[in-house]
Amino acid sequence: MGPRRSGKTSIERVVFQKMSPHETLFLESTHSLDVKLINNNPFVQFQIWDFPGDFSFTSASSSSSNEEGEMDEGGVEGRAVEVFGSCAALVYVLDAQDEPYQEALSRLVEVVMRAHSINSSVCVTVFIHKVDGDLFLSDEHKIDCQRDVQQRIAHELADAGLEQIEMSYFLTSIYDHSIFEAFSKVVQRLTPQLPALENLLNYLISACKMEKSFLFDVVSKLYVATDSNPVDMQSYELCADMIDVVLDVSCIYG
Repeated sequence: MGPRRSGKTSIERVVFQKMSPHETLFLESTHSLDVKLINNNPFVQFQIWDFPGDFSFTSASSSSSNEEGEMDEGGVEGRAVEVFGSCAALVYVLDAQDEPYQEALSRLVEVVMRAHSINSSVCVTVFIHKVDGDLFLSDEHKIDCQRDVQQRIAHELADAGLEQIEMSYFLTSIYDHSIFEAFSKVVQRLTPQLPALENLLNYLISACKMEKSFLFDVVSKLYVATDSNPVDMQSYELCADMIDVVLDVSCIYG
């Protein structure tokens, strides 16, 4: 979810459909809910629901409306339960270049509150997206932006009495590997076998004297797991690029 033109569909196309980031400039706005099935391997199996920016829980069918044309509470709740009842992760995409964010953050808090009231196990992740513009040439500006967003969301949740909700934040762009890193973290939170996979990778690097290991989903270049050593983005980028090289060469001789 997220405001219009925040980059939701572009992220889905770049990560899961191999679209070039530059091609996403020609994508039209999403006008209705778009559901995509991702089934790359036994660990990467889920649906992605891409919501339009103006999606509202109150714009359901007329059968849920009363005579005055207003939505009754049952209709609103019914739609929310349909969306969040079996939802495992909520990814909210915020356009970092669209300051001052007030409307988007208010909408985010509203969505998080509704989701949590229906399904308290939903993992909430915020992508502070498009940190590739002139405003974000330095890492300092990116970190300041993330800190500002986190503090404002924390204050709003605290005012609503929901400070116990855990949320993850990532600075992302489709023009580098940051979006793959962020989506990898989302997938890992949905993988119940993660602790066992991490242990196996720890054994692997110990036995083979490796510096670092990643368990990759080759199709999307997301990593399902890694060993317990800290992730160095340069190592991840190198591995992801090597996968591209191998795939490109195999296509030539395939």
